[in-house]
Amino acid sequence: MTPLCKAILVDSSASDWIKHTLRSALKRDPVDALNDAEILVKALRVNLDDIQRVVNEFLNEHLEQIDE
Repeated sequence: MTPLCKAILVDSSASDWIKHTLRSALKRDPVDALNDAEILVKALRVNLDDIQRVVNEFLNEHLEQIDE
């Protein structure tokens, strides 16, 4: 296990989710674990972008109403 992985696992500020996920990933084939992690990151980025788009549309609509 790398020093970085060890540091994350003992870091009290690291979430239980990331610690659990890291422990689980370290038991897997490293290439498969990394591929899955990259897919997860892409999915979460798309989800965040969608949320931000909806919030921005909402704000823009309501700011236009205020300006009128």
